[in-house]
Amino acid sequence: MAENKTTLANLVNPQVLGDWVTDHLQQSMRLAPLCTVDTSLQGRAGDTILVPRYAYIGDAAVVAEGEALPVVTMTASTQEVQIKKAGNGIELTDESVLCGYGDPVGEAVSQLTLSIAGKVDSDVLAALGSVGPDMTHTATGELSADVIADALVKFGERDGGEKVLFVAPAQLAQLRKAEGWLKSTDLGAEMLVTGVVGSLHGCQVVVSDRIVEAEGSYKNYIVMPGAVSLYLKKDTTVETDRDIIHKTTIITADKHYAVALTNEARAVCISCTKGA
Repeated sequence: MAENKTTLANLVNPQVLGDWVTDHLQQSMRLAPLCTVDTSLQGRAGDTILVPRYAYIGDAAVVAEGEALPVVTMTASTQEVQIKKAGNGIELTDESVLCGYGDPVGEAVSQLTLSIAGKVDSDVLAALGSVGPDMTHTATGELSADVIADALVKFGERDGGEKVLFVAPAQLAQLRKAEGWLKSTDLGAEMLVTGVVGSLHGCQVVVSDRIVEAEGSYKNYIVMPGAVSLYLKKDTTVETDRDIIHKTTIITADKHYAVALTNEARAVCISCTKGA
């Protein structure tokens, strides 16, 4: 009798699969890596959290020689954020695992990882959608180098910080033609997120399918690290279970978290509307 038999226990090991998902989840997310991660909710009761949200103090004013600089009050409001559970599952027959073409188990776990990553990224984008008018730049026509330059003024003195611009696939060609475009291979700075395709006016450009045209306009976001917070109640968990009647294995992955825009001064929304 062979001593090194391959069994389903070897192929579908929750600990191994969980470690793989943990290692690859961060690489699969485009927007979430810019978030400040807060794990203080882990091990605590409750499914809601009250988080602060700092308001932008407004653009700087022109000050004449010898005049006093204006002093304004920085305000913060609070918002209640609900913890949610995002999850998905795949059921595999024994035949597909043991005799299937390729690597059905690996593909299943990869798909689950992308599924969780996609949901978190969607929630980060939804949080960025609450950027207020003070940090929104409105333009007519296509997204261009000039539009981006004008939008960056919203950051004020913070403009020199690291930031990422998220664009739709259809907008990339126009930006690549800009005079100041730098290819990703020419960037000396460390990439803030995966998927950086180039840089323009100091913004690392990332293409996202989640930036879509709606009613003739796009909403793009320039984001600095720390604009959005990701509150983890329970990090991604991978579990498996057997259906001994139908001889199938179910693999599930889930994550308990909340996302909120907590520092509006570190995100700019660019609203580009097509001209008539």
